[in-house]
Amino acid sequence: MGLETTYPMAIGQISVFRDMEKLAPERLWEANLPFQWDLSQEASIEEVWAAFGEVSMRHESMRTNYRVEESGELLQFLAADDPATIMSMVDHGAIELAEIPNFKDFEERKTQQVIDIYHGIPWRAWVVTEDGVPKKVVFIVHHIVADGAALLVIRDDFNALLAGEELPPPAGQPRIMALNERGAGAGRLRTAERYWRRTLGASPRVAPDAPPSHEMIGATMYTGIPLELAHEGAAKLNASIQSVVLAAMYSTLREITGRQQILLFPMTANRFDSNTATVVTSLNQWVPLLLEFDGSESFADLASKVHWKAFNSLKNGFCDPDFIVDIREEFEQADPPVDAGFNYNGIFAPPGMFVPVEPEPPKTDFYVPTRATGPDFYLIARSLQRIDLIVRTTRAEFDQPTLATFMTTMNAILLKVAGLPASTG
Repeated sequence: MGLETTYPMAIGQISVFRDMEKLAPERLWEANLPFQWDLSQEASIEEVWAAFGEVSMRHESMRTNYRVEESGELLQFLAADDPATIMSMVDHGAIELAEIPNFKDFEERKTQQVIDIYHGIPWRAWVVTEDGVPKKVVFIVHHIVADGAALLVIRDDFNALLAGEELPPPAGQPRIMALNERGAGAGRLRTAERYWRRTLGASPRVAPDAPPSHEMIGATMYTGIPLELAHEGAAKLNASIQSVVLAAMYSTLREITGRQQILLFPMTANRFDSNTATVVTSLNQWVPLLLEFDGSESFADLASKVHWKAFNSLKNGFCDPDFIVDIREEFEQADPPVDAGFNYNGIFAPPGMFVPVEPEPPKTDFYVPTRATGPDFYLIARSLQRIDLIVRTTRAEFDQPTLATFMTTMNAILLKVAGLPASTG
């Protein structure tokens, strides 16, 4: 692939691009993903930058630019084809830890600077040093380059290259995926489109007297529940921790809204085989999941049913973003319109990939989110050691007291799953 060669964007890239189009110019930074990691070994600053150049050569997404043709076609092409050019184009630097009064503020400030995906290298990085010795990397990447899974691949390959390890060829590149999607993968896209239409057609409608949405509010509950115990509890329910949290979310929403039928949008990673598992690109997409249970079931039964319904829905998560835009607009303009639903993203370290910790009392912070765009209701459940629940919403039925109830109710369910007494929360 020469620098003059263009390819169509892949489905995941188009999905991010369409989301970007909804952002005001001053909010384009919201497409940036911050990530940081400790260096795996001693290295000089020059060796760190050399490893970044190598990992960018390995994963084309890290040195790809994008453009829109007059016809509206979305294209991708390489911006650089050697490490020296990459590092001459990218925004990078080194800073002493002692010069950073507040590390969180430093990361947020760097994240809130727009990355040019049309003419530049679509990531930036800083080496944090202590007494001149590199200790940590702060890496800011545009979401069109990588999703959460791809960020881990970048980190692991970077560390391996820094250590001088030989790596096998990468699993694939986005431009090859784009061509396959328009060939052998086309049938899968049509199946997903039928699923979207069928699901939205059966989904709940907005009540005629529904109040308007409000300004974005947010909350983070640090539940203090060890991920190890949550994994063990989920296994006893024959479900994944992602599905258990999704079931707890549905159960809580059913209780708060008084409605049995709830439209959810879990996020699918679309990484179900060896051809996609380690490709550095963005593959995340929302997929509709319509749940309706009468409340007579035990939570164990609910978790099992939600697990398998979610499993079947996620198989349809790989869908043409332009079709999704059109069909959501169609149902939003219906009379009455379809409810906007509730979005969910579960990010959990797998069993055996974390250090066991003790339970801690929960703590909840309320705030106005820095990111002011996105779904009407968005729950992120994440954990490397203990589970955090992060919500931002503009839905009229969720003021701060109701959001607090949502958090405490979900926490109570997860405490039971983890085998912890209610007093822990």
